[in-house]
Amino acid sequence: MKVDEYVMPLLVSSSIISVYIAHTFVNIIPATFLGVPEEGVALTMLPAHSLLVKGRGYEAIYLSAMGSFFSAVVTILLMFSLKFLLSDPVNLYASLKDIMVWIIIAVISVMILTEKSPKAMLISSTILLLSGIYELIVLDLSLESPFGLPSSSLFPSFAGLFGLSTLLSSVLSKTRMVEQELHEPVLLKADRSSGIVSVVTGSFSGILVSIIPGVTTAIGTVIALVTRGETDERQAIITLSSVNTAVSIATIFNLFIIGKTRSGVAIVVRNLIGTETWKGILPPYSLLCLLIPVVVSASLSLPVTCCIGRFLSEKIGKINYQKITWVGISLVIILVFIFSGFAGLLILFTGASIGLLPIFVGVRRSSCMG
Repeated sequence: MKVDEYVMPLLVSSSIISVYIAHTFVNIIPATFLGVPEEGVALTMLPAHSLLVKGRGYEAIYLSAMGSFFSAVVTILLMFSLKFLLSDPVNLYASLKDIMVWIIIAVISVMILTEKSPKAMLISSTILLLSGIYELIVLDLSLESPFGLPSSSLFPSFAGLFGLSTLLSSVLSKTRMVEQELHEPVLLKADRSSGIVSVVTGSFSGILVSIIPGVTTAIGTVIALVTRGETDERQAIITLSSVNTAVSIATIFNLFIIGKTRSGVAIVVRNLIGTETWKGILPPYSLLCLLIPVVVSASLSLPVTCCIGRFLSEKIGKINYQKITWVGISLVIILVFIFSGFAGLLILFTGASIGLLPIFVGVRRSSCMG
């Protein structure tokens, strides 16, 4: 193989992984500033939204970025442990494959049984079943873009369940932004100790999600929060962001350790450079090369996310929040139509109807992952 035939795919893979890791940092920004419900309308609020309506949106972004960064550190440090546990000499993954169905059932059971009341458990189960039927129908549909672009039914379905539904809930509740505090959050010694627990819990939950097929990051956050126990919104944000970043990094490792692709990025990387199984003590050369963009991206994403978060926190109170939300809604609808046509719009609005249910009845939105 010529050098160029290997270097170029490796560079492309590195670029994709860099963006992939950076996304786990910066995705807290739209998640914080868009789709904020009014406290009196939505029975439950996401932790970042809870801080935003108190004027502490920048604090939410800062804590999330810190959680993601230290989760990246923990996950990278656990790389060798993962190899020895999941493959030779322990071969834990081979043992888990035989009981994987029961593990998935157990995870779903935990997600339902940890709702706050029997009524909430029943509602969560109903939404889980409804969303599962919806996804089964959607996955069998063949969509075509009116502009000849690549099309997938997953895009309008997930955009409806988790994107458009969030934006619509914000419009319906007529959220108004308060002036945001811009100072750096003060973390006491107890907060730092709790933060370490949150990062470790989130990282291990994220690694677990990267191993089990069919278990999403959203469900991984439920596992992490249940394991973490009662905590405030600050620690919840750290835990959730830790799960998100750990999943992304661990899926890259697992590509070489167990040979499984648990994300779209992992599939692309495998198609670009191929992957050799990590058999010895030292990692394969290609994995070592891919570690570089992981480290660089995580290191740069921390300050960049904080800077963007501070800038937007300063501006958010001076602009019409409802107009921003309507722009977001319009953008989602336009993109779905471009890639999926009118059939995609039908899937989008149906998914949004289901996605609004947990927001207004007060159960976890992970119930929509059926």
